[in-house]
Amino acid sequence: MDIDLASLRSIEHDCDCCASGESCCCSTYEVCVTAAEMRRIIRIMPEVVKFCPHLGRSDGYDNVFEYVEPGLYAIDTTEDGLCSFAYRVRRRIQCALHSAGLERGIPLSAVKPKACLLWPLTFSEGAEVLSLTDDALLFHCNRPKQKGSSPLSSSFTEAIEQVYGEGRGRLVERAAGKGIKRLKLARRR
Repeated sequence: MDIDLASLRSIEHDCDCCASGESCCCSTYEVCVTAAEMRRIIRIMPEVVKFCPHLGRSDGYDNVFEYVEPGLYAIDTTEDGLCSFAYRVRRRIQCALHSAGLERGIPLSAVKPKACLLWPLTFSEGAEVLSLTDDALLFHCNRPKQKGSSPLSSSFTEAIEQVYGEGRGRLVERAAGKGIKRLKLARRR
């Protein structure tokens, strides 16, 4: 997998949960999950419904997954366009999967979709190149990098660690610090 470090170095990302009415990643994109991610989410549903009671039913839980193609499912959205796992606390939008994982002490990589963990990083069409989504600066949690700041946003380092394994985020961070524009990150076996 290639990483477009030039794009990652261009912004600072700090998620503090979106305020109602702001551009929000939880309402802007269709999030698709693999069958494995869907199974992991289903296992944590008892905790998720504590934050999103609308997902509970007397006979279990609401099915929030829509078949897209073999092995791939889209997460449904609510009537107001939010991800089915989004909920509000003090006018801020939060993720029930994130909250349930933290409450249970489960690594976020075991409960949240890869796409959500990595956002605003995304894969370009075709080749697997991790880069910055084109509309990243439309969201208040992203801002242009200031002179003198660290070469790579700490949240990117953390996300890469969560998704690709321990030490991988720090490897990417070191490469960014050296001014490398593109990095090939070998897959772990």
